[in-house]
Amino acid sequence: MTTSHSVVGALAECAVRVRRAGVSAVVEAAARNAFVDWVAVTLGGSDQPIVTALLDGLEPGPGSSRVVGRGLRTMPSLAALVNGSAAHTLELDDIYSPGLFHPGAPVVAAALAVADQHDVTFSRLLRAIVVGYEVGGRLSTDLGASHYRHWHTTGTAGAVAAAAAVGDLVDLDSTRLAHALALAATTTGGLQQTFRSDAAGKPLHAGAAAQAGVVAAAAARGGVTGAADVFEGPAGLAAATVTTTDWAASRSGLDSSLVIERITVKPYPCCGHTFAAIDAALELRARGVAADEVERIVVDSYATAVATAGIAAPRTDAERRFSLAHLVSAALVLGPDGMFSSAASTDPAVRRLVPRVRLAVDEVFDKRFPARRGAQVQVVLADGQRLAVDVPDRTGSPERPLSAERLADKFATTAGPLLGGGARRAHAALLAMPVESPVAALDVG
Repeated sequence: MTTSHSVVGALAECAVRVRRAGVSAVVEAAARNAFVDWVAVTLGGSDQPIVTALLDGLEPGPGSSRVVGRGLRTMPSLAALVNGSAAHTLELDDIYSPGLFHPGAPVVAAALAVADQHDVTFSRLLRAIVVGYEVGGRLSTDLGASHYRHWHTTGTAGAVAAAAAVGDLVDLDSTRLAHALALAATTTGGLQQTFRSDAAGKPLHAGAAAQAGVVAAAAARGGVTGAADVFEGPAGLAAATVTTTDWAASRSGLDSSLVIERITVKPYPCCGHTFAAIDAALELRARGVAADEVERIVVDSYATAVATAGIAAPRTDAERRFSLAHLVSAALVLGPDGMFSSAASTDPAVRRLVPRVRLAVDEVFDKRFPARRGAQVQVVLADGQRLAVDVPDRTGSPERPLSAERLADKFATTAGPLLGGGARRAHAALLAMPVESPVAALDVG
């Protein structure tokens, strides 16, 4: 493979540069936070129907790598598949906004599976996570909105990111790492239609990406080769997915801050494109807007939010997670503690408001997308009064990060159903785990 001018070669060299530069204290803290958030959402998702279905269908045999929350171990590629799917199933896994990408679910699932296999230190695992986020963040940024129109970037760039993380764990040189990334690229997938309808397969995009990354890195380590122009070639990933890009992010040098330092942590278990609108609705409620006085709601946001979360009359929980109309109505009526409860789907006041919501694309929000995600919610009251709240940046974003207290609460709430009263102790233990400890010492359920 001649990679001197190829995109895959640039990404492999980037990964090696991160490895050689080492992990600073700031970056290590960001990687630890990403890992801890992944543990929370994976534990929370581990008892969901899709995970049970995967285990029942696959009947995985024994192996070295843990299946989080299930008390069993299996071969690395299957553990990556199941854990990656579990991490994405609650819609609470992290986001890299410029790339429209959920890095944690595929990257950490793949890295942990192989870290278990090779019994590395926690420090090595954290470095691999940093490398995976960096490669995936750059690639996803280049793929951008044109790719995301039909493809789920978490399934496509996620496989390449996972391969980068695993390749770092097993010390692939730049040539073999390039082969691993190329092989992952040719086994990517994930169609938007899967989560624009009542289907259960969306978490498989993250799980399959994690599995593809494990397999691609192992194949490259064993000597399987990939195509040097797999991204930019005439029948490569960009052409095949009708993606317009100049590959600037993939080919650029290291920034003063790495991708893992610029991650959005999800505060709400739903589509991230709805967060700013939810924030605005909650602020209107806090200002005293009474839902029974609202006659009409107008949500202005960027075009991708309207397209992706524009389900006007959701019928299932899956559809409600991708419905601005439902989520804004539920936030206004029930507030932060009730909007995701089982009662939200049948609440008469919520159901009254949902058909009164109108969505519109705002030029200002659209120009700032995808790096920044904003929305305005305006309510028209029965007396004709109009009240509006603008949210230029969603909660959990780098511009509005969650506090340490709120992160701890998220862990306790998400992992609590499995860990019970021990969730906060588990959270504290993970934050305090010495980096020299073996990965085997990590208690992740």
